[in-house]
Amino acid sequence: MKIVGFHDVDRGRWNALAASSPEAWLNHDSAWVSIEERFFVDANLSFALIENGEIAGIQPLYLNDGTGTAFGERLLHSGIHRHTGLATSGRIDRGTRKALRTAAMDEIFRLAELYDVDRIQLNSHNLAPSNRADSREEIPFWVTDFGFQLGIAFGPNGMSPFPGLSTVNADQLVDLDQSEDDLFSNLDEGCRRAVRKALKAGLTFEVATDRSSLKDYLEIAEKSAVRTGEALPPVSYYEAVLDGFFAQGRAHLLFVRERDVRLAGLIVLSDKMAVHFMAGAARSEALKLRPNDLLHWNAMLWAKRAGFRTYRLGPWFPEVPRDWPISKVSYFKTKFGSSSLPIIQGSMFRRPERYRREMPALEESLRGVGCRAAESSVSSRAGSEFVAHLLRVFGFPGASASPDGRPLVLYRPQSADVGRASDVLGRGGSVVAVLPAVGFAKAFAVRSEARAVDSPRVLQAEMAGQKPWKRLRTLRSYMRFAAAEGVPVVTDDEGRAAWLRLRTAAGGSMIFAGTDIVSDLVRYRQGDPAAANKRPTEPLWGIAGERPNYLFEGQLAGENPRERHADWWCEALSDALTRLCGETRLPMLPNGAPGAIVITGDDDQAGLGRYAQQLEALGPLPVTYFLHPLTKHTPETLVQLRSRGCVELGLHPDALEEPEKYAELFSEQAAWFKQLTGEGTRTVRNHGFLNDGYWEHAKPWNAHGVKGSSNLPGLDGRMLNGSLLPARLLLDDTLTDHWSILTAIGDGIVFVYGWNDDQSADCIFGLADDIRKSGVPGVIVVNLHPENIDKTRGMHHAVRKVVDDGFVPWTMSECLEWFERRPEQRQPDARPAFSWARLLRRRSS
Repeated sequence: MKIVGFHDVDRGRWNALAASSPEAWLNHDSAWVSIEERFFVDANLSFALIENGEIAGIQPLYLNDGTGTAFGERLLHSGIHRHTGLATSGRIDRGTRKALRTAAMDEIFRLAELYDVDRIQLNSHNLAPSNRADSREEIPFWVTDFGFQLGIAFGPNGMSPFPGLSTVNADQLVDLDQSEDDLFSNLDEGCRRAVRKALKAGLTFEVATDRSSLKDYLEIAEKSAVRTGEALPPVSYYEAVLDGFFAQGRAHLLFVRERDVRLAGLIVLSDKMAVHFMAGAARSEALKLRPNDLLHWNAMLWAKRAGFRTYRLGPWFPEVPRDWPISKVSYFKTKFGSSSLPIIQGSMFRRPERYRREMPALEESLRGVGCRAAESSVSSRAGSEFVAHLLRVFGFPGASASPDGRPLVLYRPQSADVGRASDVLGRGGSVVAVLPAVGFAKAFAVRSEARAVDSPRVLQAEMAGQKPWKRLRTLRSYMRFAAAEGVPVVTDDEGRAAWLRLRTAAGGSMIFAGTDIVSDLVRYRQGDPAAANKRPTEPLWGIAGERPNYLFEGQLAGENPRERHADWWCEALSDALTRLCGETRLPMLPNGAPGAIVITGDDDQAGLGRYAQQLEALGPLPVTYFLHPLTKHTPETLVQLRSRGCVELGLHPDALEEPEKYAELFSEQAAWFKQLTGEGTRTVRNHGFLNDGYWEHAKPWNAHGVKGSSNLPGLDGRMLNGSLLPARLLLDDTLTDHWSILTAIGDGIVFVYGWNDDQSADCIFGLADDIRKSGVPGVIVVNLHPENIDKTRGMHHAVRKVVDDGFVPWTMSECLEWFERRPEQRQPDARPAFSWARLLRRRSS
């Protein structure tokens, strides 16, 4: 067998093999090989394989010596985008074909060595008859026999080859054997509308019979390129294509026109019963008439009526993000009723280290390919800590993700965690296993099954009686459990156990929680991170500026505005631990109080006389004032203010005019606050409840050591975050030290709703009554601006009455400190007796 270079082979003999081989298409033709050599490559290394004096195979092959390639690589290839591959005679037997393939690969490897290339890229054309047949070789011989990698990785702007990585190139092929009616019905609905619109506008289709029409196409393409930024090949390239193939009827110029004006044009190539879309353009001013859709539709009809069987639009990249340039420019190909066929191409990396050096840049460019971020990115560690933290809030000071936890909390435990759980159970302890792996459940003879849902589902706590926390609402799919001795704790609409208590022979008990309580609670308490991409533009309550409400509204649609979704889940778990597992639960509030109240006041540059009036109205009750950077207070007046009662000072940061500078302004205002008060900033509420996406303001808060915030506005008692209790924020898979609590009621109800003293007082009384009836303590944060004292006397009276009726009065810091010190309160009888009268006398003195 003899190898003969392209330039030493008779063109007629080369083209005869290309025309007869089922593995060849137009790009194998000698005229096209010459076009590649002239316009796109540094060297034409194509060759023919001669057997017994006859051409038995041809291999188009090119060298790009670092120009126009990814990373400046030296590349030996069989066509980039314009694929070819080894084409062999259809008259040879299987043994000869295998010998030809081996000989061709030997030559390719010799050339690769000679030119010291970094990579070899081979491919096969999808329009070659052998690739359109049922016998198509999905895995080419250069993969199975010569160790090539199948597939090539693509980045946002094109090829990004890397060993072991690949991106699907989905060639869009339309089967023209269908009826014309079926072809039209298979167009996307939007495409069908566009075709009808173009026809209604009087646009017509034209097949050019004279190659001089190229000048009209080029005029359209050049003007279009100004709009799109596309870099066009030189005019001589288009002329060469027509020189080689127009007279043969293998290159065609197609247009859509409006009367005498050509609005859009296509250049298509045809060969072996198939048509390929090579290039297209449209006048910018004509796009509203949808000429491109009409042009491709008529090109398909023209091809079908001419006897062609396949119309190729070229590749699309279904794995990559839709906003990538390669996806944007190719996605339109999918609307013409095409089927996807993978493009056969692959690589042999001769210098893999060169590509690995590019890994950081490549990793960045491939970010998002084949990725769909999990809604919950909470790790087992962080999820376990979060649930344990909330259990401590609910009266279990020993709750922990550590082995000595009472109970031990495990989020998404795996088989490897069986030993830890068994040790605790063996000591008679309790374990909470949230979303256990199948293997973990099996180790305890518990069967599990999935219940996949696409919308929130209401479950019920079996032992809640008529309490409001009987109704539990999960936002996600969940698991169901069954075990011989299992006791249902939470059940679904089919009566199946979503939570199950299992008592072990060793005496310990385990609760298998099949709902994703971590993700549910984070979502309820902190909102939907995805909503941050759809920030509101309209003012809320007539005040400009972004507020956090929109993060929560989607998940609360259709629900009772005072439903404490987050608290109900925690109460159901706490009740089960006490009732079914024998865990000791401490009172959530001092002396088992039914609730607590925190009175705050946003400074908002109120007159100092208003402060005096408000303190008189509140009597001995504590209050937390959030000072505005333009407050009228001075160090001296603050001393006087504090002498009148239990007054705590927090910061009221103001960035409403320049929200993008929040971090910088907060730092400045925190420094100002310390200079004014002599204290660091412990608690905050933003002026106007200003928000920035998904808890972006928590970054400067945490950086400055701010302990807590009350920046979620309930206004009229609405449970925006599903809770009346404080909790630490879980952000970036870390349980932060920052606490958040809802501002349940604000004096804005007087102005937004026009309520009088009785109505606004009833809002506070009603929420306090709801807390008592539920049996689940809650903290009502009420915001009363000093400046509004004249219009909010009823609300001031209401908070005093609620305290008289047994609610604990706290400052914001006292509230957070109580819940934070939970781990130290191991024994209920270790706390001294509590007296409201003594507390209030001490504060007033």
